[in-house]
Formats: sequence, C-alpha cells, structure tokens
Amino acid sequence: MRGRKPIPTVLKVLRGNPGQRRLNPNEPTPEPLEEATPPELTAPAAAAEWARTIVPAIRRGQVTSADRAIAIAFCTHWAHWLAESEEADRAPIVVLVGEHGHPVPNPARGMANRTYALLRTTAAELGLTPSSRSRVHTVIPATPAANKWEGLLG
Repeated sequence: MRGRKPIPTVLKVLRGNPGQRRLNPNEPTPEPLEEATPPELTAPAAAAEWARTIVPAIRRGQVTSADRAIAIAFCTHWAHWLAESEEADRAPIVVLVGEHGHPVPNPARGMANRTYALLRTTAAELGLTPSSRSRVHTVIPATPAANKWEGLLG
C-alpha cells in the first residue's frame, strides 16, 4: 500500500474530522470490548496496565473488540519492558569487555530498548501516544436532564 497509513475513523471523529474529508459510511463497526481483564494477561503489571490505559480507551470508544489482540500485546509489552528495565538497572551499564578490549553494553538494556520500541508501536496503533492523541477531542457524555418535577413533593 502506498502513502501514509490511514488514520482510524474513530480518531478522525474524536479529532473533529480536521481534514473535512468524507468518512466511510460503510465502515464496519466492531462490537465494544469488554472491560474485564483478559485471562491472557497473567502478569500483574500487564493486568494493571489494562485497567490504567485500555479500560479508559474502551470507555471512549477508542478501543473495540477488533483491537483486542493489539491491546493485549500492548499490556504484555508494558509488563516485559518493566521487567527488562528492572533487570538492566540491577547490572552495570557495561557488563563485559570484548576480545579487543571494547566495552560491551548490558544485553538486558538492549532487550528493554527493543521491547520499548514494540510498546511504542502498539501504543501508536491504539492512539495512546502523545503524537497520536495530540489532536483528539473527546466529548464527555451529557448526563440525562433531571425531571423538572423531581423533588417537588419530597
């Protein structure tokens, strides 16, 4: 596919359709995603990240059932990145000296950096990064108007 990756319609709508381009009226609308933590998220850090980031995105309509796998991947990447970063912090920055006396960086730091790149990619796919959400305008749902007669007799 050529050109830029298309912006998801839900993000266009949340941003107020800044380009004023016609939205696809026949775009499939996935079912809402359940807020309950998926059983695949066994790590406590992953489950906590689901509650912290994915549940609010579900409530905004930003994450749907079609996004379930990438949302799970995002939370899993988060848990792995935390564990790898903690491991890298426990060891020195340079852990070995190469054959020719060159310092070798801690491999745990490299793993953490690669996992962070995956985390950023999945976050951007879900519209969770600063640049991907910078133009998102959310509308707080209006609360139903109270009955004007309510409380009159009581």
